[in-house]
Formats: sequence, C-alpha cells, structure tokens
Amino acid sequence: MDKHCPVFVLECAATFICENFLVGTLPLETISKKVGDHIASEYKEVPMEDLLDITESFLRVLAEASVEEADIVLRNYAFERITFRRTGKERSWESMLFDPMKGLKKFKLDTKLCRRNFQAFLFRYKQQKRNEMPENWELKSSKTNDFINAMGSIEFSPFDVLDQA
Repeated sequence: MDKHCPVFVLECAATFICENFLVGTLPLETISKKVGDHIASEYKEVPMEDLLDITESFLRVLAEASVEEADIVLRNYAFERITFRRTGKERSWESMLFDPMKGLKKFKLDTKLCRRNFQAFLFRYKQQKRNEMPENWELKSSKTNDFINAMGSIEFSPFDVLDQA
C-alpha cells in the first residue's frame, strides 16, 4: 500500500469503468469510486479525479470516432494493455525477477498520454492491425493476476449510489 498503481492497471480499470457505464445505469462517479476503492486495497489511493479523467477521455475518444461496439473495443484495449507493454513486447507474467503488478515508487499520471495511446490503439483497431483478443475474453477471466481478476469481477447495483451518500 506504500506504492502507486502501475499505469496499465489504471488504464484497464478505466476500460472496465467505461464498459460498465455504457452497459449499465449507474453514474460514472459511482462506478469509478467502487473500482478506485478496489485499487486502494492494494496500492496507494488513486485520486478520483485522475481515474475519472482517464475514463472520460476514453469515452470522448470513442464518441469522436463513432465506435459502434465500444464494449468490444474497450475489452480489446484492456487485453492489449495486460498482455503487451507499450513497446509491443509481451508482458512477462511468469518472471521471477520482474512482477508487472509491482507498485511504482514515483508516480505522475499523464492523462494526455493515456488518451493519445488509446487513440493510437483505436486507429490500429479500425485498420485491423491489432492483436487478437480471445473470444469472450473479459477482465475477470484474465489468467494473469488475482488482483486484475477481482477488479473484473466487481459487480454494481443501484445500492452503490446510496453508499456514496
């Protein structure tokens, strides 16, 4: 809890929030709060504004690009971020020397960079130059890490709105 959350985990959290916002009926802040609480269980608390900024920028990019199957695009992005580093190299989940989930000592979130990376992914996705996500893959079915699986298994209900009050 003394380390900051890795950026790829925040981006996966943002895709999960976006997907649940688009298919559900709860406000974005309610969903973000519940996911932010999950992140805070393992890492330093992420400012809600940062998580909302990433999420809202992803939603804006999807709206500007007129994406029809936004939930599938978001799942593909989460799959790519979990499976690959920004350099394109595959993330080593089996390594004994380097744990991708290891927290960061110093952290400065660049939401503009997150937006640009998502835009670049969306461009590749539309050009059919993407890594294929397994059929019916979801964050909760990821075989990488229990923390990520638990994040993907978070369920939302209308009573969550009352918890925020």
